[in-house]
Amino acid sequence: MKPFSASLVILWLVVGLLAPASTAAQSESPEARELASLAVAAGTFDITYTQASKVATSIVKGSLEGRLGRQLSDDESRQLGALFLRLIKETVPQSDFEAYYVDVIRRYYSPQELKDLVAFYRTPLGTKVLRFGPATNEEHAAAGQRIMGSHDREFRERFAAEFTREFPALNRELERKQRQ
Repeated sequence: MKPFSASLVILWLVVGLLAPASTAAQSESPEARELASLAVAAGTFDITYTQASKVATSIVKGSLEGRLGRQLSDDESRQLGALFLRLIKETVPQSDFEAYYVDVIRRYYSPQELKDLVAFYRTPLGTKVLRFGPATNEEHAAAGQRIMGSHDREFRERFAAEFTREFPALNRELERKQRQ
Protein backbone atom coordinates (compact mmCIF):
# COMPACT_ATOMS: atom_id res chain seq x y z
CA MET A 1 0.00 0.00 0.00
CA LYS A 2 2.93 2.36 0.53
CA PRO A 3 3.77 2.89 -3.20
CA PHE A 4 0.16 3.86 -3.89
CA SER A 5 0.14 6.30 -0.96
CA ALA A 6 3.38 7.88 -2.17
CA SER A 7 1.82 8.27 -5.61
CA LEU A 8 -1.12 10.14 -4.13
CA VAL A 9 1.23 12.45 -2.25
CA ILE A 10 3.11 13.18 -5.48
CA LEU A 11 -0.21 13.82 -7.27
CA TRP A 12 -1.29 16.34 -4.65
CA LEU A 13 2.10 18.05 -4.87
CA VAL A 14 1.66 18.35 -8.65
CA VAL A 15 -1.87 19.70 -8.28
CA GLY A 16 -0.73 22.04 -5.51
CA LEU A 17 2.04 23.44 -7.66
CA LEU A 18 -0.32 23.97 -10.57
CA ALA A 19 -3.04 25.71 -8.59
CA PRO A 20 -1.70 27.98 -5.86
CA ALA A 21 -4.14 30.10 -3.89
CA SER A 22 -5.19 33.48 -5.24
CA THR A 23 -4.07 36.77 -3.73
CA ALA A 24 -5.96 39.96 -2.98
CA ALA A 25 -3.68 41.95 -5.32
CA GLN A 26 -5.12 40.18 -8.35
CA SER A 27 -8.22 42.36 -8.43
CA GLU A 28 -6.03 45.43 -9.08
CA SER A 29 -5.56 44.70 -12.79
CA PRO A 30 -8.64 44.44 -15.00
CA GLU A 31 -6.37 43.81 -17.99
CA ALA A 32 -4.70 40.85 -16.29
CA ARG A 33 -8.15 39.51 -15.36
CA GLU A 34 -9.31 39.93 -18.98
CA LEU A 35 -6.23 38.12 -20.31
CA ALA A 36 -6.93 35.25 -17.91
CA SER A 37 -10.57 35.16 -19.07
CA LEU A 38 -9.45 35.10 -22.70
CA ALA A 39 -7.07 32.22 -21.92
CA VAL A 40 -9.90 30.31 -20.23
CA ALA A 41 -12.17 30.87 -23.22
CA ALA A 42 -9.42 29.63 -25.54
CA GLY A 43 -9.04 26.33 -23.66
CA THR A 44 -5.65 26.95 -22.06
CA PHE A 45 -6.76 25.57 -18.73
CA ASP A 46 -8.20 22.41 -20.29
CA ILE A 47 -4.67 21.61 -21.43
CA THR A 48 -3.39 22.22 -17.90
CA TYR A 49 -5.97 19.82 -16.48
CA THR A 50 -5.14 17.24 -19.14
CA GLN A 51 -1.40 17.47 -18.48
CA ALA A 52 -1.92 17.20 -14.71
CA SER A 53 -4.09 14.12 -15.20
CA LYS A 54 -1.45 12.54 -17.47
CA VAL A 55 1.24 13.06 -14.83
CA ALA A 56 -0.98 11.64 -12.10
CA THR A 57 -2.08 8.72 -14.27
CA SER A 58 1.51 7.84 -15.12
CA ILE A 59 2.54 7.83 -11.46
CA VAL A 60 -0.40 5.79 -10.22
CA LYS A 61 -0.35 3.46 -13.24
CA GLY A 62 3.25 2.52 -12.47
CA SER A 63 2.38 1.92 -8.84
CA LEU A 64 -0.67 -0.19 -9.72
CA GLU A 65 1.28 -2.25 -12.23
CA GLY A 66 3.96 -2.90 -9.63
CA ARG A 67 1.39 -3.97 -7.08
CA LEU A 68 -0.53 -6.10 -9.58
CA GLY A 69 2.57 -7.62 -11.14
CA ARG A 70 1.25 -6.90 -14.63
CA GLN A 71 0.74 -4.03 -17.03
CA LEU A 72 -2.65 -2.36 -17.17
CA SER A 73 -4.57 -3.00 -20.38
CA ASP A 74 -5.11 -0.12 -22.78
CA ASP A 75 -8.74 0.06 -21.63
CA GLU A 76 -7.74 0.12 -17.94
CA SER A 77 -5.16 2.83 -18.68
CA ARG A 78 -7.74 4.94 -20.53
CA GLN A 79 -10.23 4.50 -17.68
CA LEU A 80 -7.60 5.50 -15.12
CA GLY A 81 -6.71 8.60 -17.15
CA ALA A 82 -10.39 9.53 -17.52
CA LEU A 83 -10.87 9.10 -13.77
CA PHE A 84 -7.99 11.44 -12.97
CA LEU A 85 -9.12 14.05 -15.50
CA ARG A 86 -12.68 14.00 -14.16
CA LEU A 87 -11.57 14.21 -10.52
CA ILE A 88 -9.07 16.98 -11.18
CA LYS A 89 -11.75 19.02 -12.98
CA GLU A 90 -14.23 18.37 -10.16
CA THR A 91 -11.87 19.13 -7.26
CA VAL A 92 -9.57 21.85 -8.59
CA PRO A 93 -11.68 24.85 -9.63
CA GLN A 94 -10.77 26.54 -12.89
CA SER A 95 -11.06 29.83 -10.98
CA ASP A 96 -7.95 28.83 -8.97
CA PHE A 97 -5.94 28.48 -12.18
CA GLU A 98 -7.37 31.73 -13.50
CA ALA A 99 -6.46 33.59 -10.30
CA TYR A 100 -2.94 32.13 -10.43
CA TYR A 101 -2.58 33.13 -14.09
CA VAL A 102 -3.61 36.70 -13.22
CA ASP A 103 -0.96 36.84 -10.52
CA VAL A 104 1.75 35.45 -12.81
CA ILE A 105 1.10 37.77 -15.74
CA ARG A 106 0.95 40.78 -13.43
CA ARG A 107 4.51 39.94 -12.29
CA TYR A 108 5.91 39.75 -15.82
CA TYR A 109 4.07 42.54 -17.64
CA SER A 110 3.73 46.23 -16.88
CA PRO A 111 0.25 47.77 -16.77
CA GLN A 112 0.83 49.26 -20.25
CA GLU A 113 2.01 45.93 -21.65
CA LEU A 114 -1.12 44.29 -20.24
CA LYS A 115 -3.27 46.90 -22.01
CA ASP A 116 -1.34 46.30 -25.23
CA LEU A 117 -1.79 42.54 -24.92
CA VAL A 118 -5.54 42.90 -24.40
CA ALA A 119 -5.72 45.18 -27.45
CA PHE A 120 -3.73 42.63 -29.50
CA TYR A 121 -5.94 39.70 -28.47
CA ARG A 122 -8.98 41.68 -29.60
CA THR A 123 -7.55 41.87 -33.16
CA PRO A 124 -8.21 39.13 -35.75
CA LEU A 125 -4.63 37.83 -35.38
CA GLY A 126 -4.87 37.90 -31.58
CA THR A 127 -8.14 35.99 -31.75
CA LYS A 128 -6.46 33.42 -33.99
CA VAL A 129 -3.52 33.08 -31.59
CA LEU A 130 -5.98 32.46 -28.74
CA ARG A 131 -7.99 30.00 -30.80
CA PHE A 132 -5.02 27.93 -32.00
CA GLY A 133 -2.63 28.47 -29.08
CA PRO A 134 -4.04 25.63 -26.97
CA ALA A 135 -4.03 23.26 -29.95
CA THR A 136 -0.40 24.03 -30.78
CA ASN A 137 0.56 23.71 -27.11
CA GLU A 138 -1.17 20.34 -26.97
CA GLU A 139 0.61 19.24 -30.14
CA HIS A 140 3.95 20.32 -28.64
CA ALA A 141 3.20 18.35 -25.47
CA ALA A 142 2.19 15.25 -27.46
CA ALA A 143 5.31 15.53 -29.62
CA GLY A 144 7.43 15.87 -26.49
CA GLN A 145 5.87 12.73 -25.05
CA ARG A 146 6.46 10.81 -28.29
CA ILE A 147 10.05 11.97 -28.47
CA MET A 148 10.69 11.14 -24.82
CA GLY A 149 8.89 7.81 -25.27
CA SER A 150 11.15 6.86 -28.15
CA HIS A 151 14.11 7.24 -25.78
CA ASP A 152 12.39 5.67 -22.76
CA ARG A 153 14.40 2.43 -22.68
CA GLU A 154 17.74 4.19 -23.01
CA PHE A 155 16.75 6.74 -20.35
CA ARG A 156 15.62 4.06 -17.88
CA GLU A 157 18.81 2.06 -18.39
CA ARG A 158 21.02 5.09 -17.95
CA PHE A 159 18.98 6.33 -14.99
CA ALA A 160 19.30 2.94 -13.25
CA ALA A 161 23.07 2.92 -13.81
CA GLU A 162 23.53 6.54 -12.71
CA PHE A 163 21.23 6.11 -9.71
CA THR A 164 23.25 3.10 -8.58
CA ARG A 165 26.49 5.06 -8.99
CA GLU A 166 25.32 8.29 -7.33
CA PHE A 167 23.13 6.80 -4.60
CA PRO A 168 24.85 3.56 -3.55
CA ALA A 169 23.37 3.59 -0.02
CA LEU A 170 19.83 4.12 -1.30
CA ASN A 171 20.34 1.45 -3.93
CA ARG A 172 21.49 -1.08 -1.30
CA GLU A 173 18.49 -0.18 0.87
CA LEU A 174 16.11 -0.70 -2.06
CA GLU A 175 17.69 -4.06 -2.84
CA ARG A 176 17.31 -5.14 0.81
CA LYS A 177 13.62 -4.10 0.78
CA GLN A 178 12.97 -6.05 -2.43
CA ARG A 179 14.47 -9.23 -0.89
CA GLN A 180 12.21 -8.99 2.18
